[in-house]
Amino acid sequence: MSENNVDIMNESTNHHYDMKWKEIHIPMRDGSYLAANLYQPDAKGKFPVLMTMGPYGKDEHFASHPIAAELYKRQVQDKSPHMSGGTPDPDFWVPQGYVVIRIDERGTGNTPGILDVWSDTLKYDYYDAIEWAGTQSFGSGKVGLLGCSYFAITQWMVAEKQPPHLSCLVMWEGMPDLYADALRMGGIVQSGFLSLWYNKRVLVKQFGKGKLSEDELKNNRTDFEKLVRENVVRNEYWKKKSSDLSRVTVPFLSAGNWFCSGAISRGNINGFKYAASKNKWLEMHIGSHFAEFYTEESRTMQKQFLDYWLKGIDTGVMRQPKIKLAMPKGGKEYNWIYANEYPLKNTKWTKCYLEANSLELLEDQPLKESKRIYEGDKDKESAAWQGPKNFIMNEDNPKRMIFKTKPLNHKIMLAGPMKLRLYASSTIDDMDIYVSLRNIAPDGKEVVNVGAYTTNYPISQGWLRASLRGIDEIRSTEYKPYYTYDKIEKLVPNKIYPIDIEIADSAIMLEKGHTLLLEIGSQEQSGCGMFLHPDDKIWDADVTVYTGGQYKSYLLLPLIL
Repeated sequence: MSENNVDIMNESTNHHYDMKWKEIHIPMRDGSYLAANLYQPDAKGKFPVLMTMGPYGKDEHFASHPIAAELYKRQVQDKSPHMSGGTPDPDFWVPQGYVVIRIDERGTGNTPGILDVWSDTLKYDYYDAIEWAGTQSFGSGKVGLLGCSYFAITQWMVAEKQPPHLSCLVMWEGMPDLYADALRMGGIVQSGFLSLWYNKRVLVKQFGKGKLSEDELKNNRTDFEKLVRENVVRNEYWKKKSSDLSRVTVPFLSAGNWFCSGAISRGNINGFKYAASKNKWLEMHIGSHFAEFYTEESRTMQKQFLDYWLKGIDTGVMRQPKIKLAMPKGGKEYNWIYANEYPLKNTKWTKCYLEANSLELLEDQPLKESKRIYEGDKDKESAAWQGPKNFIMNEDNPKRMIFKTKPLNHKIMLAGPMKLRLYASSTIDDMDIYVSLRNIAPDGKEVVNVGAYTTNYPISQGWLRASLRGIDEIRSTEYKPYYTYDKIEKLVPNKIYPIDIEIADSAIMLEKGHTLLLEIGSQEQSGCGMFLHPDDKIWDADVTVYTGGQYKSYLLLPLIL
């Protein structure tokens, strides 16, 4: 850790503690236990607790992370012997006067039991762990949760149970709704991510791995991948694996990433919007998934928040704006903007109308009706493992349509939710619609962004299975459809339907002379990274898009004045 980091982070405490640590067992209500590492100041006193619980193995160092090890080596600023990806680094936080507890959830690492990720059992286990920590002699009675990714998702989940000693949350790039925000976003299984994550990150850390037979291991876990695929609509299975935001009442900081429509941006924003907490803040940044969690700037913000809610130090957090948003310029460049409401008060909701003949995005609705067809992926070339590839301006690709604005005559800024209203028909009883919004420079090349999982992320993306298009009329707004996902409504072949496709919230600054491009198609598109759907597709639907006249197909954008 650099001297500069130490000085900045110690401003509010003026203490620096040595650390000691040990493995402990935390008792559960059913007589079982959770294995945990307890990192604490080697000093007398009572200290607030920072806690995480997850399935990746409490002893796994970030440098041995099977997916993100290279990211750690290249991008994480501070290297320390106890850093584990997505959890607070005890070598940073303990010297600042915090106890850090890192727990192996049930059925993983050194904790025996049935492995069932994001379950009701996890919620109650986490509750018991928080209450145990809140009553220990080393603790001040205040417990905060701080973590990234999985370690943020579980914060939303346990917070609904309202453990009395839980004082605050810092949820970094993690969502409260496992169905709508991640694994079945748009009603389509994100099987590319699901298989990679579950097999490479979770099953390798199952309790007994290397000691028990494969049959014994299978008997000690639920078949998570199978259950995700079988539970097509949002039912009780999914409700138990998500958070009831009306019961999330503790103070929290929700920090999301603009450039990860496949899992993060939607969840952090919706959690902020719908949670019942009176004291809540939203921050939206850009950059790599784990690296941003550990930057000096991010830690400064985390510590300012935690010092106030866990130590009672007036750090100024209550006088800060509730909203802090990065305004990206492309690549890694951005400015910060601040506000107290979201969407921003100075938003001008702007419609760009689709014109199917010219493939233009227009300021005014075309008077003349027109239509255009894009084909289904009948040859099953499977996406489009196009996700990791760079965008290619091939306007003759029959599996997609590309609509463009004229070159901008002045610089514009977009920030907030977006929506595509599309009048469309399918040759069969369903269809998948994939959408990307792109920033094209005068030379015809896409200006891409550094996202959570890819360096070629567009402005934003969205996708929807038409049979799950039903919306909650009360929660839906002009600018964002809120899908219920509670019933399957098949299409009548060749009948025209108005369909609202949610495009994930994002922000971008587009320079004069640049072009805004809308891509619509039957498969994943460049920039989606690992968020692919290789084995859950509507392959055979040829889709007709209708524009002009009575068919007001449009892209709704949040133009910032």
